[in-house]
Amino acid sequence: MKLYLMIVLVFLLAACSKNNDVSPQNSKKTTTADSTKTSTGGISTTLPDTTPKLTHDDSIHMAGFIIKPQGVKLSVTGTTLTMIFNENVNLLLTSEGYQKTSAVHLLEDFSHSMLGGFDFTTVAEGGNTTFDWADDNLNNVVDKTITDTIINKQQMVKINVHRPFTFSKTYSSAQDALNEQALFIAKTTDTIYFTSYCYYLQKNYTSTSSSATLVYSK
Repeated sequence: MKLYLMIVLVFLLAACSKNNDVSPQNSKKTTTADSTKTSTGGISTTLPDTTPKLTHDDSIHMAGFIIKPQGVKLSVTGTTLTMIFNENVNLLLTSEGYQKTSAVHLLEDFSHSMLGGFDFTTVAEGGNTTFDWADDNLNNVVDKTITDTIINKQQMVKINVHRPFTFSKTYSSAQDALNEQALFIAKTTDTIYFTSYCYYLQKNYTSTSSSATLVYSK
């Protein structure tokens, strides 16, 4: 039990057949409302906790996040605005969990940011350029490092994913492109959401999610 609590605390404080991995049933981020409290005339009443308890197997397969603000570099060439999003995300798994994992997945959700309305390209494992799609199976992502670390006296594995996404759009005039660039740089509250889950022995484990601020600059 102490191990379960320690792992959960680590995840809260912090925020591979491998190529034949099965797809998740639902990779979209969902938000569940907090229903543990009710208000009656200003008095808060705590309801019984009905949250399903995690098994040891489930808990060791839940990734934690360490994410700093994510940088986006903007430039204008002629009438085209280009924005390079430098993804830099750290995922944490217990050593036991990582050894019992065939694949770790990482998905990005740009829909809540200004980048959501733009097309993007990335470079896939084979060196080919993909359009509006990024491989979420980290077994196929070259731009990553995997290291051992210790957090709160627990042996952990840190996976750092650091890859570029190139967003672009062509406008009717150079001034329009420059105006759009200025709007991005002025935006200081844009957010990107990340979701990760592990796959092992024909099972997709419970996903975890986190977010980070986008920082736009020239």
